[in-house]
Amino acid sequence: MRILDRYLLKEISGPLALGFLGYTFIMLMQFLFRSAEMIIRRGVPAETVGEMLVLTLPNTVVLSIPMALLFAILVAVGQLSSTSELTAMRASGVSLLKLYRPILLLSLILATLNCALMLTALPWGNTRLQQLLIEVVRNSAARQIEPRVFYEEWEGLTIYVFEVTPEGRWNGVFVADTALGKENDITVAEWGEVRADRESGQLVLELANARVHRVNILKPAQYEVFEYRSLERVLEGLPPSYSSSMRSLRDLRLGELAAVIRDPDVHAERANLARVEIHKKFAIPGACVVFALLALPLGFTQQRGGRASGFAISIAVILLYYVLLNNGEEAARLGKMSPWFAMWRPNLLFFAIGLVLLVRRNRDRSHLLGRLYGAAVDGFTRLTARLRSRRRSQPEGSTEGTGRLRGVVPRRRRRPSAAAREVDLVVKLPRPRVRFPGLLDRYIIRTFFKVLILAVLSALALKLVADFTERLDDMLENQVATEIVVDYYKYKSIDVGFQLSPVAVLITTLVVFGLLSRSNELIAAKSLGFSLYRLSAPILVAALLVSGLAAFVQARVLPVTNEKVARLDDVLRGRETPRSYRRADRNWLFGRGRFIYNYLHYDSRSATLHRLQVLEFDASHRLARRLFAERATYVDRQWRVVNAWIRRFDGVEPQYRALPGPVLADYPETPEYFESEYKLPNAMTYDELSAYISEVRASGQAVPELEVELHNKIGYPVTNLVMALLALPFSFRLGRRGALYGMGIGVVLGIVFLGIYAFSRTLGEVGALPPPLSIWAPSLLFGVLSVYLFLGVET
Repeated sequence: MRILDRYLLKEISGPLALGFLGYTFIMLMQFLFRSAEMIIRRGVPAETVGEMLVLTLPNTVVLSIPMALLFAILVAVGQLSSTSELTAMRASGVSLLKLYRPILLLSLILATLNCALMLTALPWGNTRLQQLLIEVVRNSAARQIEPRVFYEEWEGLTIYVFEVTPEGRWNGVFVADTALGKENDITVAEWGEVRADRESGQLVLELANARVHRVNILKPAQYEVFEYRSLERVLEGLPPSYSSSMRSLRDLRLGELAAVIRDPDVHAERANLARVEIHKKFAIPGACVVFALLALPLGFTQQRGGRASGFAISIAVILLYYVLLNNGEEAARLGKMSPWFAMWRPNLLFFAIGLVLLVRRNRDRSHLLGRLYGAAVDGFTRLTARLRSRRRSQPEGSTEGTGRLRGVVPRRRRRPSAAAREVDLVVKLPRPRVRFPGLLDRYIIRTFFKVLILAVLSALALKLVADFTERLDDMLENQVATEIVVDYYKYKSIDVGFQLSPVAVLITTLVVFGLLSRSNELIAAKSLGFSLYRLSAPILVAALLVSGLAAFVQARVLPVTNEKVARLDDVLRGRETPRSYRRADRNWLFGRGRFIYNYLHYDSRSATLHRLQVLEFDASHRLARRLFAERATYVDRQWRVVNAWIRRFDGVEPQYRALPGPVLADYPETPEYFESEYKLPNAMTYDELSAYISEVRASGQAVPELEVELHNKIGYPVTNLVMALLALPFSFRLGRRGALYGMGIGVVLGIVFLGIYAFSRTLGEVGALPPPLSIWAPSLLFGVLSVYLFLGVET
């Protein structure tokens, strides 16, 4: 291999490793929080979580390899272009086609590796991952159900647990069969738990000292009560939240996909999707070669953009590529486009563009976009020069273009007399030394926000691409409208950007000082008397501004957007009865005292509950009284029930009484309780969540999760400032290794911080740590670490 080829591959290897690490980390970041939740809350062994991480990697790696290659070539070629090395090569007669030889070799190697992953590792990994998920669900099902929360994930059942012992056993269990119908069964048990049957592999609900109440709503006098010392009930299937983990077409091998296509009973859309998956297994690896061809001429055009512009161009190309790929998949599913063309269309398009740009650049011809950009810059320069010349050509006394009124002669100041001058006493006070922001401060802050915006947008784009790829099957299966998808990601991008902001601040701080060190600006500032502590001031001010913006978004924006995301997520998942976040549509409610309400519908205009039943429990969590009414209307601060019946169970025999006419029933809940909005904690403001915690705590329920979320609303925005503090000592030690080295350190530090933050937060949610400590401990730890590292910096 020639020296030039080795040199080019060496320049590409660093950005390739960094891009692969960064892209993979961004797409796997959510796994850090899920792994902490599985280890601590569900008791999943750490080795099982590690195996799940390894099995998840193929899904991420097949996407991050082409992305990293595109980024690496753009950065390497852009760096060679900015240092005039490419110009020297061209002057020596080196053709760009010769430069493409080592790049083509590298792209073919990565394409082969990616193809092997798509054909073997990806199907095997997904299949094994599904088995692990099923085992995790079966072994930790009991831990999923929280006390005093209605659990409706199991199809056909609603489960409510009054208390959970430290051993994980349920004390006081209420089980109801789906919605209220003609035949209605409810079960009340003293104890309960869920276990996995080793032989059948099914989940079994075990109840002790159980009483089953069965009644025909149309014949309430026929009421049956069955008592069981021990009752077992098989839970059919897995919860719907894990149904997306079941094996899909993208988990099948080539032979299995071919069998699906040949099956005459398979629906046409499924057969089209199987053909799409076959071509996708080769089209995505082929993107490595296409991106390599496109990146070489694009990187050559970067005279001053360097690595930052390379990163921006790579994100733009990646977004366009996957938009075309996913749109083609939708068109192929509906039969509007051939499956092979739908999957290979992005490759063909970018290959043609890359080939044209490479030929034109090899002939030293600028690209069309370069001409347009140059023309725009020249026009803007001429316009500003013309405006400046007009200002200079104005006469000295002219008021045109100024803020003075025409025809008004400015009053001249009278000169003081000699006597007045003799008695005047002029006292000159020293001017304050603190000058902030100065010219250098504004320059650093401006550079900081430029890099920060680029980092956030880039990470946001990658995260949304990964999420879109993961949800594509649900969108295609449920035929979700494009407007719904656009709205979902429009609102979700705000939350994702908020979550990524601390890592973006960390990387930005390292990159900014890496750029200053690379261009010797840091040395120049130190030679003028600026200490590193003084140079860190604008970074801290910028990070403080980011923390303030994040706090504002957390307080004012996210409560609204997260609620919309939750609603749109129901649509994407295709739930037949979308979860509503209004209490009036939740069917099951636990009221004040010991009442459980169930109803079919609530009419807010007339304050009427239709087909209402109220279950009242005693202190031992046993059913004491049951009321059913066709209609209940709130009148004069009381509920008036019509066509009702009531049964008492406080004696030896159940006591039945019919209430045909309007009868007043005294229950503590008012219409406001049924009308009030029930929101997820991340969709509440700080005041709303604080009030909700007080309400839940008053009912005797422990709320560590809600308290952790409450402190997180303040603690997480502050992590932006903590990340800047942590990055500063490392950034001072970068020397001339530049921004690329700083990005690598930033990714590693971000992984460590988010891992510690996720585990600490989960410990707070399960009650192992006080909620304030679980949120603030990572920030305090990293803050103290940054101060300690600061003390060892030579300023």
